[in-house]
Amino acid sequence: MTPGGLAKMCDRLDVPRPKRSYWRLPTDERDKIRPELTPVSSNSNELASNRPAKKRSRLPITERRAQLLAIATTIIEEEGTDAVSINRLAREAGISEAQAHNCFARRVDVLAELARREIREFEHSRRGVVLRGQDRMTQIVLSTVNYLNEAGRRGALLQSILLETEVREMLRSEREATREVLTGPIVNSMSATYHMSKEEAVGSNWLVTAICLRTGGLVSNGRLSTEAGIRLCLPMVMGCVRSNAQRNA
Repeated sequence: MTPGGLAKMCDRLDVPRPKRSYWRLPTDERDKIRPELTPVSSNSNELASNRPAKKRSRLPITERRAQLLAIATTIIEEEGTDAVSINRLAREAGISEAQAHNCFARRVDVLAELARREIREFEHSRRGVVLRGQDRMTQIVLSTVNYLNEAGRRGALLQSILLETEVREMLRSEREATREVLTGPIVNSMSATYHMSKEEAVGSNWLVTAICLRTGGLVSNGRLSTEAGIRLCLPMVMGCVRSNAQRNA
């Protein structure tokens, strides 16, 4: 019997299965977190007939995809990315595995779409805040503070998804294209405003971005509070901006 076939049989009989990372743990740690088996009838047919059938409803594929993404989000926040599978999502949604596969072909497609959603939300939030700034300096302050607040509020989900190598590879080209679109105007503006070469403008922008991303990562994984992250990161970002301005003075 294949591992997938055994997993499906466990699901049909309501036998709990451990997370994917379970078998990589030492034996004593596995013993501590081993799922408890509940008493069941020895007659699997009787069990199947007594189990209440889940009511299934038909949804447009866009709504079904959104539902599965919401379920995946909850699973990741409570159990981690290893617990996400197409079979698990189908069970939680009360649909067949085939219906779930109509929405997402593979587990990694679910995780990649979740990452895209979170990145879009980050960018949407940033743009909404930056538009309130009346000058460049204010916009930078608002953008930095907003990013760190968002990292504290929802960054852990994105960080955990991006730990998946296959997801990072899937998103690499998309992120590079997006980065070019976002940074191009910034680099051109810096070159014109501070009379910098394009190379210097790119380097300065990358340094500031690296500071923000590193701080956001520390905030996301709980190693740094949002407030502390802002206190530490903002002066460094503003120091870089003032240094560029002084160059033009």
